[in-house]
Amino acid sequence: MTNERKRMRFEVLLERYFSNFHRILLTNLLFAIPSAVVFGAIYALNHALFHGAISLPLTLTSIILLFPFYSGVVLVCRNIARGDNKVAVVKTFFSAIKDNFLHFLVHGIVIYIIVTLSVLAVSVYVGFLSSGWFFYVLLFFSIIIALLLLYTIFYIPVMSVTYDLPLRYIYKNSLLMSFGEFKNNVFATIAVGIVFGICFTAVAFIRSATVLAIVVALLWALLIPATVTYMIVFFTYDGMTNIMRNKEDISGELTEKIEKGLKEQEDKKAAQAAQPVQDDFSDIDISSLKDTDDYIFHNGKMVKQSTLLKMIREQQEKVGESKADAPDASE
Repeated sequence: MTNERKRMRFEVLLERYFSNFHRILLTNLLFAIPSAVVFGAIYALNHALFHGAISLPLTLTSIILLFPFYSGVVLVCRNIARGDNKVAVVKTFFSAIKDNFLHFLVHGIVIYIIVTLSVLAVSVYVGFLSSGWFFYVLLFFSIIIALLLLYTIFYIPVMSVTYDLPLRYIYKNSLLMSFGEFKNNVFATIAVGIVFGICFTAVAFIRSATVLAIVVALLWALLIPATVTYMIVFFTYDGMTNIMRNKEDISGELTEKIEKGLKEQEDKKAAQAAQPVQDDFSDIDISSLKDTDDYIFHNGKMVKQSTLLKMIREQQEKVGESKADAPDASE
């Protein structure tokens, strides 16, 4: 009997990618339709407002406009990354847009702010490097923060299509996983870097601006969005689900313990309520009591003997009633 060799992670990555390449291609083409509309509109606005110059804040608004449609890319790639070889691409793509449109629109706004501020911060500090060593420190911390925010962005889309969570929990969990799953995030970054390296190699030696524009457009329409998303999801999905599952288990255990503790307290209170409350008369000689208004010292205060006798009789009656109500052990 021969033992099968355990496949390495990158082998599984490539196998699932190439066995579903036609689905990756179709997903890219579906996403290319809104991309063409959005990029065309932004190009026209740049030309009209800035006479052909590229405005970074305006260009990056494509993130907001395209992110609702990107939910379809994420869901298809998530299913492929976890081993589903029968993904109905068109149905999955449009159902994801329908179910996640508003959430992903908010995500687009948040990510637009993150990306814009990160790019501007790094650009400003790079420009001031010649002014002193302090700007090297600021640049270093800006890059670290930008990297953690990038890793946070890795998790926001896939968590949104996988779990029905309020936005604040999606952002909180994604931020925690940005450094909690650091190894997987690095692997995802390397994989994405390889994809862009291949794309850069394909266009590096093109000298014609027209041909360059056509090749870049084809790479975007046929390869980049779904391929990059697949690489990110493949390396982050398992870690994310394990963490979320552990959190659910811990939450369930805590809930169970709390409910158990509350039930024990309720049962204890019910048992105490069922038992008659007995006063302690051990500090007096009950046989010497008389039904008079003479006072006697009891429990740190002076009490009439007649009142004490009444209290003793009432307690004896309650004890008798509780014994009468108790089930007979012989039955």
